[in-house]
Amino acid sequence: MGIKRSILLISIFSLVAISACARPPSDITDTPESPDSTPESPDSTPEAPDDDYSPNAPDEAADGYAPPPEAPTPSATFTILPGGSYPELDQICGATDYPIECVRFISPYLNDSIKIDPLNVLKVGIHVATNMTIEALNLAIKIRDDPKTSPNAQSCLRVCAENYDLIPDGNELALRAIEERDWSDLRNQLSGDLTSVNTCTDVYHEGNLASPMRDMDSDLLALFRVLLHIAVDMVKF
Repeated sequence: MGIKRSILLISIFSLVAISACARPPSDITDTPESPDSTPESPDSTPEAPDDDYSPNAPDEAADGYAPPPEAPTPSATFTILPGGSYPELDQICGATDYPIECVRFISPYLNDSIKIDPLNVLKVGIHVATNMTIEALNLAIKIRDDPKTSPNAQSCLRVCAENYDLIPDGNELALRAIEERDWSDLRNQLSGDLTSVNTCTDVYHEGNLASPMRDMDSDLLALFRVLLHIAVDMVKF
């Protein structure tokens, strides 16, 4: 009887031991936390860092294309030449009080062999002024000597012709002053040329006469004012 009881106890203890070993590990020990069972999609976009976030940034289009930023508007520049043939001349003339006249009178005498800077534009302009003055002088003499011209008009034209005749020599002295880098003499010569043209204009105003030289005087006045501006404010010896 004692032997049977011992066998029974041994059997019970064996069953208990087997039952404990048969339990899954999760029932008897703590297991580490498992990673997220849902894998990250390869197409998912990582969240942008806070530093790069801009609440005012424009949204991209559905296809992922973002329009480029607007280009800055270029500043307006002065030009009246077709295709901007001489942008340097445009810049120089644009700083004067008569930019259109400046370009119109000087540009026909420029070419690729001439470096376009204030000094060379001044030299070319002086030569142009001489040619225009000689043309005005010839016209004044022609009208003065016309028998149909009134005595009062002849008197005015005589004054004009005398003053026009002074300008070519004054221009030669102005060119010499440039070569000698004599800024004071250059300014005086150009100022004298301007005075000569003004004298012709004034004599007609004083006589209350319509001047046949009005258009030519207007062009000469504009050109000499341009040349004085360049000589005084742009040319550096």
